[in-house]
Amino acid sequence: MPSFTATTTALLAGVAGVFASPNSIAARASDAINYVQNYNGNLANFKYNEAAGTYSASWNNPGDFVIGLGWSVGSARSITYSAQYSAAGSGSYLGIYGWVNSPQAEYYVVESYGSFNPCSSGVTSLGSITASDGGSYQLCTDTRTNEPSITGTSTFTQYWAVRQTQRTSGTINMGDFFTAWAKHGFGSSYNFQVVEVEAFSGSGSASVTVGGSAAVASFSKAVSSSVASTAVASSVHSTPVASSTPVHFTTASFVQTAPASTASVSLVSVTTVHSTATNTSFGSPTAPAGCVVKYFYA
Repeated sequence: MPSFTATTTALLAGVAGVFASPNSIAARASDAINYVQNYNGNLANFKYNEAAGTYSASWNNPGDFVIGLGWSVGSARSITYSAQYSAAGSGSYLGIYGWVNSPQAEYYVVESYGSFNPCSSGVTSLGSITASDGGSYQLCTDTRTNEPSITGTSTFTQYWAVRQTQRTSGTINMGDFFTAWAKHGFGSSYNFQVVEVEAFSGSGSASVTVGGSAAVASFSKAVSSSVASTAVASSVHSTPVASSTPVHFTTASFVQTAPASTASVSLVSVTTVHSTATNTSFGSPTAPAGCVVKYFYA
């Protein structure tokens, strides 16, 4: 896939928030867009307004380009976007794109594509998942040998998730995919993460608005076919988090990287995704193994 020269245009914004009550959030800060992905953007007539979170592109038989807006450090954030995307005869993708530092990996969540489904051939299938919004995604992986990467020429893994019913707007919970990929070696040392448009053939156009992401992230274990739910805890507990330190809830297959400014995280809600779940404690609070847990950065 592509080589990279990406432009970081601002420092990562801090994340802060306040609980109004045990079961509601009185305020939460936005995770501001601070990163411009501009690899061969000249091939796409790439124009963007970072402050507004918007960009546009049009192309006609280009070489490979990758453009987008997002964040200098990826996370299991929920990302809202909307787009006008026309690429029916083009080798092109619209979705989320990013990298992980260790082990080095490139990842895509493809919301819509032109003439080529990247999980259709020449890859290793990882099955499929149903995401938080109910959409089904095909998962696959591939190994790139001696290819351009964020550190120069290297060998790395590509992780793909391709939405089966394509769309051009919605909210993507990245925790759904990070959890699924983690079972196949996906790490948690995140590099940049953007809402992208990529194309390598044909013609097309796109106009994209990145709605940002909330400071609430969801982390989940595997989703089973039988879904049940449990009430929100009657009181909210805090789990101390050392500044800049990744927190691994290994017994429940949760992985969280706290922002540098984060002093603690607090439980918002627990929703089980297994009808028969055993309790697994990770400090305070306690949640069922195999559940979706929402944390609020405080």
